[in-house]
Amino acid sequence: MSTLQPLLPVSKSTQLLDKYVLPKVALTVITIASFIGIWLTMSTHGAGTWSQVATRWLHLVSFAALAGGFMWKGLFTRPAQKQAQQPYFIQFTSASFARFRRLTQIILPIFALTAVYDLFRFAGWGVNGWIVEAEIYLLAMIMLAAGVDAYGRRQKNPFVERNLARFVLLLLLLDALVLAGFDVTLAQGGQAWPLLVRWLHLAAFGLWFGGAVWNIFITVPAARDIVSVPVVIAASQQLERFRIAVRLILPTLIVSGFIQAYRYVGFNLNALTASTFGWLILAKLLLIGVLIVVFLTCPMWRACSPISGMCKLDDLYAKER
Repeated sequence: MSTLQPLLPVSKSTQLLDKYVLPKVALTVITIASFIGIWLTMSTHGAGTWSQVATRWLHLVSFAALAGGFMWKGLFTRPAQKQAQQPYFIQFTSASFARFRRLTQIILPIFALTAVYDLFRFAGWGVNGWIVEAEIYLLAMIMLAAGVDAYGRRQKNPFVERNLARFVLLLLLLDALVLAGFDVTLAQGGQAWPLLVRWLHLAAFGLWFGGAVWNIFITVPAARDIVSVPVVIAASQQLERFRIAVRLILPTLIVSGFIQAYRYVGFNLNALTASTFGWLILAKLLLIGVLIVVFLTCPMWRACSPISGMCKLDDLYAKER
């Protein structure tokens, strides 16, 4: 009769190809695609130089790291259902939140500086009125709330911090609407439908990118430090919640991107190769194709984490014959 035996977590791949490279590939792909996307958008504003694109990119990437991080912290981390597992869940969650605080302490100043720079830049280009006022208030509230989360006193029970994380996430999603307003006001006169599409695109990018950053740079290192069966269970449950969210986030990102690209090239393939602008759109489409392949391959290949059981809890056990 066969018995079940826990497998030891794997911290270093013994395979020719480390399967855990796939999440890192996905993050790299979305980073490059985001830079190309921002280059396209800034070109429509007549501001397609490297310095202009780079500062806007830093703004949106820092926004994304915060948005996805606070999504994970506020929505995906939950207490254990079994009392015996609760101390492990608390220890793992505390370690994860500590890592996120250190990351936020680096990202928040970058976000603040680039956001203020963009505020003055877009105001100088003629974007004024409620959009500028809304951005001022939102930036103040985000800095205050995220600052409390990053620099405030740590709680013995980390799960009480989730309410503040959800509030910061709400502020960041509202800020994405204002950032969309900056772009749409200049390029399309502030029309409602383009504003909605642009907001969905920025929000989806932020949640996906920041969630991927959390998985790679927070969940996996924290789990490795205190690895145990309850910790693997906690990490696996969080990862599964993120995967469920990505099933909505990724299609939203892709569809909204196609809608934005259609305005400039339509369905004319020749238009994609007729100009630098078209080639950039084509490059971004190819990168999104790679992202889809990685997203589909990752769970099938158990490549979401180097720790056995995190991708699928059933992998934590093997039949001993």
